[in-house]
Amino acid sequence: MKTQKIHEKLQSAYEKMVENIESLINNDGKKLKEAVEIAEEKLSTWQELTKEEAQKISNEVKSDLQSVGETLHSAKDAYKEQFKLDAAHLTDSIWEKVSKIADVSNEEFNAFTNNLKELALKATTDDHANEHKDHLRWHTDHGLWLDEIELWKNDHQDALDKLQAIEAVITKHNDALDEHEQVIRSHEELDLQHEEVMQGAELDPSSRVMEREDDEMVNIHNQERQEHAQHAELHDYMKKGHREMMALVNNLYKQVVDRSK
Repeated sequence: MKTQKIHEKLQSAYEKMVENIESLINNDGKKLKEAVEIAEEKLSTWQELTKEEAQKISNEVKSDLQSVGETLHSAKDAYKEQFKLDAAHLTDSIWEKVSKIADVSNEEFNAFTNNLKELALKATTDDHANEHKDHLRWHTDHGLWLDEIELWKNDHQDALDKLQAIEAVITKHNDALDEHEQVIRSHEELDLQHEEVMQGAELDPSSRVMEREDDEMVNIHNQERQEHAQHAELHDYMKKGHREMMALVNNLYKQVVDRSK
């Protein structure tokens, strides 16, 4: 809906509520306070208005009645023209109606304004009550969250300690791999020496020197055979442990680091 049409609709609603108040006072003998309440209820039934628009117009009418009444009862005529300029929907055609409605006895006008003040105070009190409830609920939430944060920090420190222990195990495993590697390379060198001795003995079967060296290498070879079997078993054990450890580390990394991205 265009702005002009919206303004016309709200202007019409304002005037209708004022006319209803006037009729209730003049024709039905209602007091200002009661007339405003009835007119406000009727306005809320307008299908052309949203709930928010009806409340807005109702608030403007009551506010203008209060302001006009205060001006009239205070006899501050100098403010009348300025007030008409400031009011959103108070046109010249409706000014007289609003003035007559507001120009009631001091007792009746005070009852009307006091009611508005009480409603305003109640609204403020209700707002404060809701805000107090929010604060209490938030305080409970904050206490729980702070306790959980403290627990999580302790968990983090425990995790860091465990990661250091894991790092130490990996370092120890790496040292064992270095030692295993050195033994393998040492065996490789002995194997090469034995190959050379065997080749020499095969090339010169009559050589007593070659025969003696070959006999010595046979004893070493038998010892190496036992050690090779032991290291084969150790290598399989280390391979299995390595794969399991790397699987756990990689899974932990994926769960923690990849999820944080």
